[in-house]
Parts: sequence; structure tokens; C-alpha cells
Amino acid sequence: MRLGVRAFPLTASEHLPVVGDQHPLRREFSKWMGVSNGVSLLVGILLFAGWFYWTHREEDTAIDRRAKIVRYQELGVPPSIAKPSTPQVAVPQVAPPTIGVPEPVPDIEAPDTKFATQNEMNEALQAITMGDISGSGDSLVVQVSDNGPSPEDFVAVEEEPRLLRIEPPQYPQLAREAGVEGTVVVRALVGKDGKVKKTILISGNPILADAAMTCGKTAVFTPAMQQKKPVEVWVQLPIEFTLK
Repeated sequence: MRLGVRAFPLTASEHLPVVGDQHPLRREFSKWMGVSNGVSLLVGILLFAGWFYWTHREEDTAIDRRAKIVRYQELGVPPSIAKPSTPQVAVPQVAPPTIGVPEPVPDIEAPDTKFATQNEMNEALQAITMGDISGSGDSLVVQVSDNGPSPEDFVAVEEEPRLLRIEPPQYPQLAREAGVEGTVVVRALVGKDGKVKKTILISGNPILADAAMTCGKTAVFTPAMQQKKPVEVWVQLPIEFTLK
């Protein structure tokens, strides 16, 4: 064993083979164990010394908490409470946008339209008398339409018709059994005598439509007035159906 001869020669051994504490390997183990213990102790001491030096290298300075009394004569000028002015920013001047100049339209493209005056309209709408009618023969047949204005016609009135009375609607049996409720809007033509001449359906449940239009015909109004004369006009009637 070369390691044993270099570390501990066997020439001094009394007998071979060498056993027990005199064995070269056991003696090597004891030697290196002591060296490692010494190195570990030295490293521990160095680490402790470094930690102690690092934690105690600077001492905490004491904070002076003593209150200092200052007289008001020693105080300076207080800051201003006025709102600081905003610095003016120079805005470059931009030329205003140009506005297009309208060009005149030739008269041929824009003809001068004349409207009839109020007197001309009244003359055109004057009532026709029997003296103005000339005919030949034994009889003269004049057809007068009594249907009144259509729902789409505009009728100018000075006084709107006011509802005086109306009978409650008759609830249809089918709608009562089905529990149908709601509001039906009908349009009624109010004659010159204030009575309803006809009704049409505007909106609502179809099951309640006939009953609503029948109810609308029972309404009585004050007639609409135009130039102190009664005129026929269409009005809207909301008729409510409820089971309660």
C-alpha cells in the first residue's frame, strides 16, 4: 500500500500484518479527522466574528425629540392664499374658414309662385244658391254627398268637440270567458248635431273590436265649430274593457 508507506512506514512495525490502531488506514483517519475538526472550528469562529462586526459596525444615533419653541416674531412671511394665476399661453392666430357665397338662381329655375289670398279662397268656397243654377228640362237633379270627410282629410276647426256622454261597452261573452282585457281605440265621425255617424277601428284586440265600435256610436258630443258654424270632424275614442 503506497498510501500507508508514505504516511506511516511499516518498517517500525513489530509484526505483519498490522492490525488495530496501528493500521495505516486507521491512523490516516484519525489524522484527517483532527484536521477537519480544526478547520470547521476556525471557519465557525470567522463567521461569528464577521456577523458580530457587521451588526455592530454602526451605532444607532439617538433621535432628538426635544420640542423647540419659536416666537412668532421669528416666523417668516406666510405663503399667499390667493389662487396662482395661470400663465397665458400664446395661441397662434388661425384664419377663419371661408364661407361660400350663394349664387343667385335664374328666374326661369325659380318661378314666382303666388298663393291665393283669404278673400279669394272665401269667394271660391261660397255656397251655391238656386239663382246661380241654370238648367233645362222639367227637373234638376243635384247630387249631395252626405258621407262627410274621410278619416285622412284635415278639417280646420276653431272649437274641438267635447264628449258629453257615452254608454258603457257591452262585454263580449267570448272575451269574458277568455279573460281578455284591454283598451280599444276607435275613430268616430262626429256630425254637425254632435252625434256619431260612423266608427272605424284604430287599434286593439280584434275580439273587442265590434263591441268598441258599437259603444263609440252611442257617444254624444258638442259639435265642432268653424266660423261659428258646426262642422263634421273625426275624433279618437279610447274604450277600456276590464273585468274588474
